[in-house]
Amino acid sequence: MGACRTIFVLIVIYLNIVACESKRRKILQTIRVDYCETYCKGICIDKISQKTCDNEDLNFILTNAYQLILNDGYLEVKWNIPDANITDLSPINKESNVKLKELIVSDTNPGIRAVDYLRQLGVEKVSRFEKQLSSFEAIERNVHYLHGPKSIILNVRNSIRMEEIIDYIKQTMDNINKIIINANDESENQYLRIGDGVFKGKSKITSLTFTGFKLENFTTETFALLVNLRKLVFSKCTINYFTFLSTLQNSLEHLVLDINDEVDIKYFKNFPRLKLIKVRYYIPHEDFTGLICKQNICNFTRGINGLKCPEVCVCQYYYDELELSINCSDRFLSEIPPLPIPIIGGVKLMFSNNSLAQLPNMSSDGYNMIQKLDVSRNILSSLSINNLPKKLDYLDISFNDINEMDNKIINFIKNLAIFKQTGNYWTVYCNDEPLLQLFKHLKSIIRMKELELRPIFIKLLPDSPEGFIKYLGQHFLRLGERKQKYFLINEDQLVSSMIQKLDDMDKIMSIYNYMEWLHKKLPSVNKEHDLFYYHHMTAACPYKCDCCHNRTTKSIKIDCRNKFLYSFPGLVPKNDSMIPKESISNQLELHLSRNNISKVTIDMLQKNMRYLDLRNNSLETLDHEVIQYLKRFKKSIDIKLSGNPWTCDCKSRSTLSFLRDNEPLEYNLTLNRCNISRGDCPDACVCCLDNSTWSSFIVDCRGERLLNMPVLTNKVTYADLRDNNITELTLMNRNFLEKRSQASPLQLLMLDNPWSCSCKDMENINFMKSISSNIIDFTELNCSNGEKLVSIDQDIICPSGFAYYVALAISLAAVIIAINFMICFRQPLLVWFYEHDVCLSLAARRELDETKKFDAFLAFTHKDEALVEEFVEKLELGRPRFRLCFYLRDWLAGESIPDCIGRSVRDSRRIIILMTDHFMQSTWGRLEFRLALHATSKDRCKRLIVVLYPDVKNFDSLDSELRAYMVFNTYLERSHPNFWNKLIYSMPHTKM
Repeated sequence: MGACRTIFVLIVIYLNIVACESKRRKILQTIRVDYCETYCKGICIDKISQKTCDNEDLNFILTNAYQLILNDGYLEVKWNIPDANITDLSPINKESNVKLKELIVSDTNPGIRAVDYLRQLGVEKVSRFEKQLSSFEAIERNVHYLHGPKSIILNVRNSIRMEEIIDYIKQTMDNINKIIINANDESENQYLRIGDGVFKGKSKITSLTFTGFKLENFTTETFALLVNLRKLVFSKCTINYFTFLSTLQNSLEHLVLDINDEVDIKYFKNFPRLKLIKVRYYIPHEDFTGLICKQNICNFTRGINGLKCPEVCVCQYYYDELELSINCSDRFLSEIPPLPIPIIGGVKLMFSNNSLAQLPNMSSDGYNMIQKLDVSRNILSSLSINNLPKKLDYLDISFNDINEMDNKIINFIKNLAIFKQTGNYWTVYCNDEPLLQLFKHLKSIIRMKELELRPIFIKLLPDSPEGFIKYLGQHFLRLGERKQKYFLINEDQLVSSMIQKLDDMDKIMSIYNYMEWLHKKLPSVNKEHDLFYYHHMTAACPYKCDCCHNRTTKSIKIDCRNKFLYSFPGLVPKNDSMIPKESISNQLELHLSRNNISKVTIDMLQKNMRYLDLRNNSLETLDHEVIQYLKRFKKSIDIKLSGNPWTCDCKSRSTLSFLRDNEPLEYNLTLNRCNISRGDCPDACVCCLDNSTWSSFIVDCRGERLLNMPVLTNKVTYADLRDNNITELTLMNRNFLEKRSQASPLQLLMLDNPWSCSCKDMENINFMKSISSNIIDFTELNCSNGEKLVSIDQDIICPSGFAYYVALAISLAAVIIAINFMICFRQPLLVWFYEHDVCLSLAARRELDETKKFDAFLAFTHKDEALVEEFVEKLELGRPRFRLCFYLRDWLAGESIPDCIGRSVRDSRRIIILMTDHFMQSTWGRLEFRLALHATSKDRCKRLIVVLYPDVKNFDSLDSELRAYMVFNTYLERSHPNFWNKLIYSMPHTKM
């Protein structure tokens, strides 16, 4: 399965690359295989030819004269000597219609041009050609091998040899329409002299730019042949007079005079086609009707249609964009007012956050001239091709109520440079192919603001996989294109370029994984990231997926098949408040087959699914919560899980159980992959492996409602039979288990079964006891009546006649003994009743010394006075209450201590000795002990209570009489947890 899956992935990747290349057809990707044979004409190894060629890498050719380095349409030609012989170049491609994105050469011969290289290399077009010469750098753009470049840029170096620049311009083919000449440092100190015939034959030139020069010898004949010149730029230049411009009166529309001198606009009043002048300083003239710009701001007052800026809006003309910006946002407007038309450039209308319900018709000329239209956050419900300006190149309809588009609108949007739509809830049917393809194309475009490109990459860098951002940036900048201050790149082309030269499958798959990571991060760092929302969906359509409404099933289909996804697509919205209540559906089809998803959690799933396809992914197990979800909704959800590398580990028991019940073929394939024979696994159970300590083959039959133990084989190590309805082991079961116990013991779990424990089941019970060492939970097994199985005694549950009479005799004897026992031991029984608060009225006894003044005399040494407080609290304030006598309170001052001790002993029913180490060391303490001992020696009731504290280690400090008493009599230990109950029991009793 693994090998087949790898082959499939490679095929898909190859098809994706081919598809992307077909979209980018004619871009040269590799140099022809037989290049060296062509270069050497078959005699590379002949010493006479003196030609060498190495082409082990088809994108790197090394010859004796030059090197060819090709990388995704970018070709560099490095010559070994500056004075190159271009005829040494051989065609690098057999096809005739290929093109290059960029061609960089290292020769220094100004006479060799881009067209010469294209013809020698067999390439039709190149978007950019660069050549470094000793006196200037030449950049040619959009060069055709027959017609030459559309534009050239000449960047002059320090050592100016103007004749070389002039010659370069003269030798340029007549198809050129734009020339830019820049001084090296724009310091306005370099002289520029151009003769009268330089532009001969260059009548197609429409734009000419000079930067950083002092102009000399410019005459009326200098530009006389440029009859189509519309734009002339002198940036940071020095010009002493403007008379040489007179020949451009009938063609010039756009003039830049970026000079330090003040420009008198009156001079240009006779330039009828001149629409814009950009200057630093100027003297205005009322007859000039064009725009006058300083820096980036132009003095717009009214349009050519006679309209001024709407009063409720703010208008500003920006030179850098050549654009009239009309800002009518946040004005509570319900319709677009009449708009002015600038004399030159485009119109940008910002009309967001208003109450616009419908776009105006095309009767308004000002509206029809709009090139950029922002109507986001309005209440538009539809789009019509009749309401969109014909010159529109930028459209933002975000956060409106638009839900569908017809084919005319779709075709119109395909030609827009920028289209923003997030926040609308679309209704896209699965058979609406044009709209599906449009959204698929829009999703493949990554759009960023050009100025935000670097900050976005910086924000992504800290959390980026190692080396990914750098690798991404190299391809990103090379493949992307800039439109209207935005940077756009097709993700399909980007990924194709990134994996094209990778031969390691792990690296290829990691690119897809990293791109998925990128899209998870983009919404938080890129404000231009567009999300696509659909009616009846609680979240945006997931990355790489196609979403549509199924007309037949009335459900939402989310098609993510074969997209190299590593993560389960997010379907739960981050902010529920943004989702309209009517957008929630009860039907959702999720197609996720043939991806690399390895984990699914319960929070990823929705209750409104009717179809879930996870076939051919990388799932090894499913969470228990997910399995419970699938079981709960399996009647309403069509679930497909086959083709995954499921693990046989017993931790995945719930997953295996679900596969057994719902995907039996997949379950069997999983067991076979784990070398588990289906014959060793009972149909009613789940088989798994436990390798936590040592390899074990476990048959798990928990909760399967079995009535009997299933048939097992000798390969089984553990059998889990818990939570079933098994009442006994059959004879066949017992025979099998007996044989197994003699060979390799089988470990069993049998808890939570209603075992039968009647007399007829004794054979089964005795057998289970004989193999109890193999039953892990034997001591916990219960009979159906709740009795422990281990405690079942045959003599009890199977009584004989003789046993009956014996039992009767024993019962009678027991009654007689009990009566005699109660008569003989009446007092101890009453004591037990008293201690356990049972029948207290019977337990209370009559004390012989009820006339005594105190219930107890508390004897202690003065060093233990702190111990008295708890005795007062428990005995005098507790229940029952006793009256205590102790010297701190009840002895009179001045009396003899021995007399006080003797009187206290006589007047108290009990004497409590607090036997501490201090007491044993005290002379008065030992005297109290001895008097109490003598006073109670003849009493029938035990009056002396000794409380022994933990600090007393032995009785060696006592004399022989007292030591003997402690050795041969019991005492109460203060540390005993039941101390107070024992002490209260030893106190005088009263009737309750």
